Amino acid sequence: MREPLRAPLCELYLSLMMSLQTIQKYEDVLPCVTVAVCTRDRIQNLRGCLNAIEHLTYPRLDILLIDNAPRTDAAERLVKNGFPAVRYMVEPRPGLDWARNRAIMEARGDIIAFTDDDVVVDGGWIQALVRVFADDPDVMAVTGLVVPYELETEGQILFETYGGFGKGFDRRKYSPRDGANRRTWSHLAAGDLGTGANMAFRRSVFHKIGGFDPALDAGTATGGGGDLEIFFRVIHEGCTLVYEPNAIVRHIHRREYDELKTQIRNWGTAFIAYLVRSAMTYPDARFMISCFTIRWLIGRHLIRPLKHVRGHERIPLDLMLAELAGSLTGLFAYQRARRVAKRIEADFGPIR
Repeated sequence: MREPLRAPLCELYLSLMMSLQTIQKYEDVLPCVTVAVCTRDRIQNLRGCLNAIEHLTYPRLDILLIDNAPRTDAAERLVKNGFPAVRYMVEPRPGLDWARNRAIMEARGDIIAFTDDDVVVDGGWIQALVRVFADDPDVMAVTGLVVPYELETEGQILFETYGGFGKGFDRRKYSPRDGANRRTWSHLAAGDLGTGANMAFRRSVFHKIGGFDPALDAGTATGGGGDLEIFFRVIHEGCTLVYEPNAIVRHIHRREYDELKTQIRNWGTAFIAYLVRSAMTYPDARFMISCFTIRWLIGRHLIRPLKHVRGHERIPLDLMLAELAGSLTGLFAYQRARRVAKRIEADFGPIR
């Protein structure tokens, strides 16, 4: 009885060994991906974020936590005691884009995937991002779908009603080569391109276009906009960006209405600050940016409130007014934040 089984068992063993060799060979050609999480004193959700990342099955993963000017050692202790696969680093310069630039400097991967500390990533997140980069060598940036982790409070539901982070379920490609096939200012509407909670870049693109602007985003007077500005700059500098909805993460929205109101106000400030920065950086695009800004302000802050008065808009009026107040602040926020960033660089020196 044993003799007839010997040949099939040998064939099964050889087949298994060949499969393992094939998998090993496949893993060797996959690009290394650095997953970068930037955090500052928000330990409450960080454990769940890192736990989901450590359970990713992508074989060549470099996990990096950048603790941005922390006031306590809570994040360091969390990593030391529970997440041995995570590299922990401190970036003493306060501001999210300083932390992102530190991640670029410290990354070991050919691709850098950024997410936030209040996000739980999907198991196939990295594979979906890598597939886009592998399919097209011209792609320098990929953004993905952000869905709510939970919808339990009025604030969380209204956040989705207001627009949320989701950008739809259709893949979209934004390329400077599209020419007449895209509107002149389509990439100025950078909020439609993705969000910083789910974005990835070839590391080499930063050698071409530079890093994130430390005068933008959380920790500055602008309150945000660092992700929008880098999306705009990627395309404006002649590179391709793809929105890939199969790359999914789940964001834990603010639960309280007052927190939502503050976030919406910051959105207004951040968006206008990003446009101001872009106009300062690209003088040849100022007319285009000015036309877009006027059109956006009219549609966002005039037509939409009128729809609310007529009963055709579900968004509370005080949220719209909060965003309007933020937009007006944004006209001057970037210049203030830029002065602060220069002082920080003078105190700490540039990131090296």
